Amino acid sequence: ELELNIKEITENTPWKLYLSSLYFTIYTITSVGYGDIGPKNYTETCVAIFMIIISGISWAILLGQVCGVVASLSEEESEFRATMD
Repeated sequence: ELELNIKEITENTPWKLYLSSLYFTIYTITSVGYGDIGPKNYTETCVAIFMIIISGISWAILLGQVCGVVASLSEEESEFRATMD
């Protein structure tokens, strides 16, 4: 019973190939790494792609905020030093 539709399930359609390529590209570009545990089916691949994109955006926002705080501290420090001279 399990092998009735095995050809249809395992056939590489353009959608499946595109999804696998997108997964590989996102993992490679974001330097997340491939790890020991990977998605086993296409639903897990979609979830992994979504999570990588969300975590990348979150990391960019966090890093931008930290850089903004550090930059504003430098402005205040230079202003303070200018008034002390």
